[in-house]
Amino acid sequence: MKINGNDSGAHAAKKPSREKTAPKKQKTARRRMGRAARMATVIVCCVLALACAVAAWYMLWEKPPERPTTGLNTLPPATEKPAATAAPSATPEPTEDPNAGAPASLNENMYTFLVVGLDKVAYHTDTIMVGRFDVETHEINVVSIPRDTLMNITGSTKKINELYLRGVNSGEGGVTRLLAGIKDMIGFDVDVYAVVDLQAFVELVNAVGGVDYDVPVDMHYYDPTQDLVIDLDAGMQHLTGEQAIGVMRFRSGYASADIGRIGTQQDFLMSVASQFLSLGSIPRLGEFIDIFNEYVETNMTAENLAFFARQFLMCSSEDIHFYTMPGNYADSIRGVSYVSVYVNDWLEMINSYLNPYDTPVTASNVNLLSHSSSGFYATAGYVAGGEGSFIDLRPSPSPSPSPEPTESVPPDGGDPDASASPGGDGDTAESAPPAESTDPAAESPGDAWDVEATQPVEPSEDPGYVFVDEEAGS
Repeated sequence: MKINGNDSGAHAAKKPSREKTAPKKQKTARRRMGRAARMATVIVCCVLALACAVAAWYMLWEKPPERPTTGLNTLPPATEKPAATAAPSATPEPTEDPNAGAPASLNENMYTFLVVGLDKVAYHTDTIMVGRFDVETHEINVVSIPRDTLMNITGSTKKINELYLRGVNSGEGGVTRLLAGIKDMIGFDVDVYAVVDLQAFVELVNAVGGVDYDVPVDMHYYDPTQDLVIDLDAGMQHLTGEQAIGVMRFRSGYASADIGRIGTQQDFLMSVASQFLSLGSIPRLGEFIDIFNEYVETNMTAENLAFFARQFLMCSSEDIHFYTMPGNYADSIRGVSYVSVYVNDWLEMINSYLNPYDTPVTASNVNLLSHSSSGFYATAGYVAGGEGSFIDLRPSPSPSPSPEPTESVPPDGGDPDASASPGGDGDTAESAPPAESTDPAAESPGDAWDVEATQPVEPSEDPGYVFVDEEAGS
């Protein structure tokens, strides 16, 4: 018999009770879970704080561009007179500016922009888009101006895509001359501009990882002189930068050529914009901005681009609209194709979709030249260079027989087959920008940057202009 240490005696060792230890374990588990929850909350708060700090820094870093304060355009007094053979009443006098004395006020939320595609070989801007971005309503309007649009400028080829080349050749500067011409077209200075060449476009598309696009038609074109190969079948596909530039340049497959290409360019850009908006971001935005600043001729800074990128991502696809300048897309002057603007319709489009001022643009604010079977109409009251300054590519009615070729002997009796180099001493001259085009209609279908096919129509009614006979003074 056990007296001490037995299992039932007073001094027997007590076994731990399971009922009493269970609550301690539960409390310990709850404490651990509480600490984990508090730690997770702290981490989430830190992440949110960091995100807010980054967002705040980003918003402080980004900034809108500086804006011109020149107001609406005022045409200078006419420096040229109408053709002498025209009747004095045949040329309309510039109308009095109803806005004189009352400067137009600029809407602080509306930014205007110009985007052009530049062919650095020919210095032509065959893609020209003017737009307005309202950062309050987040509505974007983009208007395409056809490359063959008739301009009231001197020279034998009066097309808008010649402006950049004229500025380069004159020493004024391509962008400076282009911006001045756009101001004549729309009646005010744009806020920002971007001149994008072919390689820059390729780099920009590749920087965002390519884009998905439903190619509307088979696009097959080969031009060894430009080292250009476009080889795309119709249908949805993921395009690289090289393929995307092919879509933007292709026009030989459209019945309306350049106008057909404009429609495809607009559709392509709308598709790209919709993809970014659905993602809620622009992939690799930092890389995109770096490439843009390095390869694109622009007055925008990285901060400006960041501002517009954030504002763009607040848009919806339904608020992005594309238009094309109204005009006769099948006009021709002395055998050269032109697009002749419908002045009244164009002014209405400017004021509806582009004008950032509280005062409407009128004919007194623009320098437009329009043409029809009745002759010319110029808002400035004259045709720059005279109506006889247009190049004449019409076939001769009675061509004379070609003379027999004769050997050309230089005055110094030298070798007639030896061609003197402009650089002298037989050396190749330093390359220079090409001279003004004399046969714009002969451009190859693969020329850089060439849209919605619109059938050309004559004006539905007499716009009330008095025209000058186009043959006068020829």
